[in-house]
Amino acid sequence: MKRIVFFILIICTLNISILSATAPNWDPIQGTQYSMVVFAEIILYDDPFTGIDSSNIAAAFGPGGESDCRSLGLWHPAYPPYYDGYWYFTIVGNTNGEEIHFKIYDSVTDTVYNCAETITFEDNTTVGNPSDPFDLTVFSFGVNSHNISQLGLSVYPNPFDRIITFGFSAMHDKIENLSIYDIKGRLIREFTYNDFNNSNILNWAGIDLEGTSVPAGIYFYKVETSKTHSIGKIIYLQ
Repeated sequence: MKRIVFFILIICTLNISILSATAPNWDPIQGTQYSMVVFAEIILYDDPFTGIDSSNIAAAFGPGGESDCRSLGLWHPAYPPYYDGYWYFTIVGNTNGEEIHFKIYDSVTDTVYNCAETITFEDNTTVGNPSDPFDLTVFSFGVNSHNISQLGLSVYPNPFDRIITFGFSAMHDKIENLSIYDIKGRLIREFTYNDFNNSNILNWAGIDLEGTSVPAGIYFYKVETSKTHSIGKIIYLQ
């Protein structure tokens, strides 16, 4: 009973911390000399994230985090049959090769979310277009890579078109599970410790639990050990 009450208190605390967020004051940096353009579609969990509610915000950031805002997205509503609606970013900077990441503010839940995807800043380039925008996603259980180094994990090639390899240079902790999920958080495939061979390598060929080939798209892997876990994104090109 005490354990149940403890978990309820944790859940309530997390919910309060999420809902207590306030609208961010993201202000793009000034005095830059380069720029690039990104047309993006944003999916928040299973649903499109749009600017129909003018309080919603989408923004791009450089390596400096929220103090290094590079662009505020402009929402362009659907214009059938030409496009379904997209976010337009003019991303600025002074250095090519920087990693650009994206955040959104959802006014309905009063919450800031991190998008899973990043791009590389390159002057005078365009990513996506109105009819085929770049995909930005917020995944239901979050994406992070802070434990990858602890696991000695490498994932290659990524994106992949036939087989993707998960390799572990060292296995100090026993791998309990390696799970593959689709963008909606549904379990696609699950591997256990016994599925790894003696060289600490596991291959996945885009086959689901039923033995059927999965469609091309964005997927997520979750590696769990007795002490830690790691979640990351993979792209299947087919």
